[in-house]
Amino acid sequence: MFPRGNTSSPDRCPISLGEAQELWLGPGPRGSLFDSREALVSAWQRARGYVMRLWGRGGKRPMAWWQFEAPDLGLKWPGYDRQQSYLFAAGVLEEKERAELELQWRRDFEHARSIEDPVARKRYLDWADVPISLRQEWRAERRRRRRGAPPAEAAAVAE
Repeated sequence: MFPRGNTSSPDRCPISLGEAQELWLGPGPRGSLFDSREALVSAWQRARGYVMRLWGRGGKRPMAWWQFEAPDLGLKWPGYDRQQSYLFAAGVLEEKERAELELQWRRDFEHARSIEDPVARKRYLDWADVPISLRQEWRAERRRRRRGAPPAEAAAVAE
């Protein structure tokens, strides 16, 4: 999975594995493997596709993405545990990635219904990083169903 060498192959890492790891996680405790910002930028340009394919998924992005691309989108690092909901709210996730996350968040939301303590339920949803907007939408949807009203999508189609 981590072969290095032929940079024309999308499966090959065009930089050292340590450098790729730094693009993913940021510098290690001993500091950066790159001797200059220019070297770091060059490594990102050469290995972006490889690094993004491995670590730019599931609603999360490598640290190099946050450093070099997020600012152009007006985004700032929200912390590791809030990346998914932050990128979701910013509308920068690919459609497939967004759909997969929504499916998982829906499962988390439904699981949270079994938690009786409202504080514990909120903590669980926060831990799962379920976006507030989806929580509100799904709660409203549940209220409509309890009242016998059609879901919002069905109501829109009926109009």
